Amino acid sequence: MRTSKTSGSIAGLLLSASVFCTAQATTPPENPASGGAPMPPEALVWKAAPGMARAPIAPRRFIRQREGAFAGKPMAYTVIAGDTALKDNVGRPIGSIFSFSYVAKVPAGSQRPVVFIFNGGPGSSSLWLQMGILGPRKVAFNDGAPSQVPPYRTINNPDSLLAVADLVFIDPIGTGFSRYWGDGKPDDFYGREEDAKATVDFIQSWLRANHRWNSPKFLLGESYGTTRAALVSRRLFGGAFQGTLRGIALNGVIMMGGNGGLAAPKGNEVHATTFTTMAAAAWYHGKVRKEASGFEAFIAAADRFAQGELVPAMNRWEALDATSREALARKEAGFLGLPAALLLAKNLKEDPSDFQHDLLVDQHKVLGTYDGRYVLPAANSLHDPVGDDAAMGQYSPAFIGAFNSYIRDDLGIDIDDDYTVIDFVNVNFPFSMRAGEDVSTGADFAATLRRNPDMQFLSVQGWFDMFGAVGSAHFGIVQRQLPPAQVEEKAYWSGHMAYVGEAGVKLAADLRQFIQRASAGRSAPVATSQQVGK
Repeated sequence: MRTSKTSGSIAGLLLSASVFCTAQATTPPENPASGGAPMPPEALVWKAAPGMARAPIAPRRFIRQREGAFAGKPMAYTVIAGDTALKDNVGRPIGSIFSFSYVAKVPAGSQRPVVFIFNGGPGSSSLWLQMGILGPRKVAFNDGAPSQVPPYRTINNPDSLLAVADLVFIDPIGTGFSRYWGDGKPDDFYGREEDAKATVDFIQSWLRANHRWNSPKFLLGESYGTTRAALVSRRLFGGAFQGTLRGIALNGVIMMGGNGGLAAPKGNEVHATTFTTMAAAAWYHGKVRKEASGFEAFIAAADRFAQGELVPAMNRWEALDATSREALARKEAGFLGLPAALLLAKNLKEDPSDFQHDLLVDQHKVLGTYDGRYVLPAANSLHDPVGDDAAMGQYSPAFIGAFNSYIRDDLGIDIDDDYTVIDFVNVNFPFSMRAGEDVSTGADFAATLRRNPDMQFLSVQGWFDMFGAVGSAHFGIVQRQLPPAQVEEKAYWSGHMAYVGEAGVKLAADLRQFIQRASAGRSAPVATSQQVGK
């Protein structure tokens, strides 16, 4: 495992449960608005009638020529935004994925790396990654105190990954301008396997249409996109159990803000995996004593306490006397910035969802789920897990407003339809796992690494992500015994969207280095007379 002092080493940390469902090996869709309960009546007003057939969409294609400077080098590139039709097993078109491709103008025959990019949800479009750090243009964003009112601005992004690779942003069916139609129906796409198949079919079509079979290939998924990446990586390769051998090998997979289903903590282990994320937030908000040794030393000490004292104490709680319990509560309070009495009343079990409300209760404020640095007043919330979240609720308007202005006014995409950013009621809510299906996406990804010893894996997390604590992926990496030579882990001074703020500049540099390194692969051996048996 490679680490970086600048990015925040997480070696040795056993942190966080699954980003999508605390302490679960399964990875249900990110539908916090449902909480396992039926959608509220007002949400159903926006629900589409799933039995209604949709008219086919005539293929749309928008091409623009642009220039920019990335990583200090001028570059001309082509923007191709358009539809790729998807077909069922008998060749009938059932829908189309609308994607944004950014392709550098290079000499004929050059095989630049290509990165296929998607966000999460599973019903989220890819605008977050495109506008946040990867694309050639990005939203002008004031981290920590963003303006929520227009006008919003897009600016040139000198840190774009286009410097080293061509970029393909994928919007799953039901998001962006991607839709099912004709003989297509929701059940064809809104399931874990169905979503993975649609993504694989799109990637194979793109490679075929663009003559890129020999290009180094990467997947980059954020949030639920990490689970999608785990599933897609194995299915791109294929095999007897997949029905066909596609043989599409990847140079690398990048997972952001999620663990791809790798982590499956058991029992009280979940409290060790989430502990350092809460400690990081307590440090940020000045609720703990900041020693001269700095943040990393503080986090390392918090991790040692969680693993070496906290979880073992929880496992034998009934056998502990009152004095021992009180001493542990005081020590835990020193890391979480909470009253020892509060922790003692909970048997030391403080969850991130409680912590968001407990840390700044004296200030009548609540932390953001997606980024614990962000806060809003505790009063007058309607408790919508996205709209009322202190982070997501504050930075969404800028991202969405800037992106819509960019695609309509700059790229000239004049589609008479709304660009669907996230669809909770029509995509997330019905998205389900099929009965009897193997739910271990972590096993899928571990198998992919085994099949392809040259594939590299980069895990990217934000220290203040309360939705998916920073160490969930590391926990899974250790638990799955992934090969250290193929794994790299990074943590940044940011949240669920680890590229927000100044952290994005460092992240972009790390991504460029990762792409270049993994693209090199192993040099083919030069044949000698001895090697060929002469």
